[in-house]
Amino acid sequence: MKYEKVVLDFETTGLSSKYDEILQVSAIDQDGNVLINEYCKPKSISTWEEAEAIHKISPAMVFDKKPFEDYVEILTDILTNAAEIIIYNADFEVGFLKKYGVKFNTKIYDLMYEFAEIYGQWNEYYGNYTWKSLEDCCLYYGYYLDNAHNSLADCKATLYCYNKVINKEDRYDGKEYIRKTVKEFLDEAWVKVNNKSITLRIYPIGAKRKDWYFNGEIKSYDDIKHKELLDCKIHEVSYTAPRYLSIYVDSFLQGDYDLLQKEVEKLKKQNSELEEETKKLRNARYENYKLYTEANEKVVKLEKKINKMKEKLGLVLKEKKKVPVFNSYGFYTAEYCRTTKKPMIQPSEYRAFKDVLLSQTRCKEIKKPVREGEEIYAFLRVRNGYCALYYRNVKGGNKDD
Repeated sequence: MKYEKVVLDFETTGLSSKYDEILQVSAIDQDGNVLINEYCKPKSISTWEEAEAIHKISPAMVFDKKPFEDYVEILTDILTNAAEIIIYNADFEVGFLKKYGVKFNTKIYDLMYEFAEIYGQWNEYYGNYTWKSLEDCCLYYGYYLDNAHNSLADCKATLYCYNKVINKEDRYDGKEYIRKTVKEFLDEAWVKVNNKSITLRIYPIGAKRKDWYFNGEIKSYDDIKHKELLDCKIHEVSYTAPRYLSIYVDSFLQGDYDLLQKEVEKLKKQNSELEEETKKLRNARYENYKLYTEANEKVVKLEKKINKMKEKLGLVLKEKKKVPVFNSYGFYTAEYCRTTKKPMIQPSEYRAFKDVLLSQTRCKEIKKPVREGEEIYAFLRVRNGYCALYYRNVKGGNKDD
């Protein structure tokens, strides 16, 4: 049977084709059909601890398998009937093919050399592009290599990356997730990685490297402490693989600083009242043990609630000071507010951003004109990544606080 392409990969007891032996041989055709996938028992080597740590093939797994020599004829037939053989790091496989006497005249395409040039990391010492691993190639093109160093999995990964290279496709950028919510992204991403955990960083738009909302592994929605993040829309996905992502989302701060502050104060007041009640009961706790215990439990619960609210409030304050870059701006003058009968400043939202005042210089930076006689007196209103800048003419009366 003739094959347009054949992808080949080995797993071995070590790196030396002279001394080591083949433990697994796999080959697939251009459509991903498996042509051969066999584990092999070495003839002269009984242990291979270093290699086993990488590919997880133990002596017990191949104890009752045939030696590679039994598959030489089958593999030779596959390779001689292929128009082209695709290998990642062909020198390694070719060394073992020669050792076992597998002969063929088929052209070999070494994807590693081609990808090294695409990746473009120049090595001054060798005067050539640095070779990258198959895992690096998969990361570049957004392929999740679930079982690296299993020869069949490596064949499938090599075929995927080969098609990307041949079709001159760009580096994976995760654009399919843009404008979706974090929840929608997670639902799709978990399917891609066979419901395994995803290592994720979630940043607000325009954040610096370590100013993330979340950084860690996600196995379920419960791993995200601030559930508001699940409804945030994604604006950008940094270069990475499907299982290792950095995403930039809308701000989930929506003018709720005052509400949070009031909630904290309310909880503090309740806590204080309960503490007083507990103190009164303490002296008579033997007579009122049940009441004392109940009051004490309420105090503990409220303290936990206060700490949780303070943590959320801290996130709000942290973001408030950052003044992140948003994807769009809206400008509303005092004149606009008068003609539309809309208040220029809505106090509940304004107080949430009381310290975010933009100077005339800052206004020029964002390339919005200021008419002569107008002073930039502004606050930011944030809704789903949309930033509205309100300002008024200095002749327009007293400024609101």
